[in-house]
Amino acid sequence: MDNFIYRDFAAWKIENHDVIEIFQKNESVIHDRIDPIYSVLNHIYDLLVEKKELDDELDIIFRAGFNYLHSQFETIKIYYEKLFQSDCDEFLAYSEMVLYLLYIYDVRSDMENNDIDSDIMELNELENCIENMIIERRNDFDYIKDKMNETLKVVYSKMNYDYVSIVDIFVEIAENLGIFLYEDNELLLGREV
Repeated sequence: MDNFIYRDFAAWKIENHDVIEIFQKNESVIHDRIDPIYSVLNHIYDLLVEKKELDDELDIIFRAGFNYLHSQFETIKIYYEKLFQSDCDEFLAYSEMVLYLLYIYDVRSDMENNDIDSDIMELNELENCIENMIIERRNDFDYIKDKMNETLKVVYSKMNYDYVSIVDIFVEIAENLGIFLYEDNELLLGREV
């Protein structure tokens, strides 16, 4: 097993520590989204440091999780650093909308991986509407939330399976590894937002 990905993760943590800490301190929904993956990766990384070796299953989980986290966080940072000029308060006001865009990206990717056409008019319109809302700093939050639920019903009707997000998968992995993420908090990661 090569350890380059684990070194990359350690470097990634150092590089992104301040931003992650800001999101955590401000109880951002963005932090809620990445926390299950980040916690599992930290746990596996700590196991590697202690034992100097991991079984293949944990290595696969780590690689999949880190690749996902890295790509998602790069998108988040584009919004946070470029569009919002690292203004945490302004970003937090729109972070739920960024979360919706990430969720749409995940659904599209999952559909494509299952040979389902993800070029759905309603989904394209919703994505454009959210992006424009963020750029123009409009506050049509309730409208977008309703539109998101309506659009997801259309999208899910085109799937012949129940969609399970990678975040939900990592919540389950965390529980199986004895990592308790939401002891007192109830978090809905399912079909309706």
